[in-house]
Amino acid sequence: MILLITGLLGCAAVNGEADDSHDRSGDLYAASPNPMAQVDVALDRALENNKLLLIVLGANWCHDSRALAARLGEAPLDGVIEQRYETVLVDVGYYESGMDVVQRFAAPIIYATPTVLVVDPQTELLVNAFNRHQWGNAHNISMDESVAYFSDLPDRAPTLESSAQLDRLMAEIDAHEAMLAERVASAYAYIGPRLKQLDQDGRAPDNFDQDWKAIAEFRNAIPGDMDALRRQAMQRVADGEQDIVLQFPDYPEFTARW
Repeated sequence: MILLITGLLGCAAVNGEADDSHDRSGDLYAASPNPMAQVDVALDRALENNKLLLIVLGANWCHDSRALAARLGEAPLDGVIEQRYETVLVDVGYYESGMDVVQRFAAPIIYATPTVLVVDPQTELLVNAFNRHQWGNAHNISMDESVAYFSDLPDRAPTLESSAQLDRLMAEIDAHEAMLAERVASAYAYIGPRLKQLDQDGRAPDNFDQDWKAIAEFRNAIPGDMDALRRQAMQRVADGEQDIVLQFPDYPEFTARW
């Protein structure tokens, strides 16, 4: 039996045998020795064609990644994607690839598969900076919801007003997130080879389900929490508050296995 992984967000099932649809039409993520080169080519096309750059970081072992990859080519979403976006699918492997891509545009680490980045090619800023995290649950997002999402995004990334205090707060949040990302990276180094064993051999390593769930719960909480802090910082600065001190969330410690 292939193990069914029930993550909170992010990919919920590993291997097609664990997916009740057995649909492999989304097996479109191809390993590359240089994912950043793929992104640069697509970025140039986006600039040339006056489109947004759509980066999907996922994996064929992940049914949420497959679901989104397949849906991008299905009507009526395919028409929206063709009209507005230059698209590149980046294979993250078993969490050992694609990190440089997400670090370039968005965050210190990949939190979920798939991760969807919509980039303004003129500025290389995220257009979907504050609503990109839902796609880790892509399998459960409807076609109508998908069409609405990709249709309603603006053509350019928003410009945020800056100030000394806001810059300080954003730097504090970035530093805190970087610390959390180190913990996620350590967990990926542990779980990645075990995920590969499960995907390729169908054999679940000891404690895999427990470890996968613990890591998923942690990694899926971070991006929403950090975005909430960034929104809070912007609002409090806009309200004229001085000497702002942010309260950062606490997370439980991981198991001693990593």
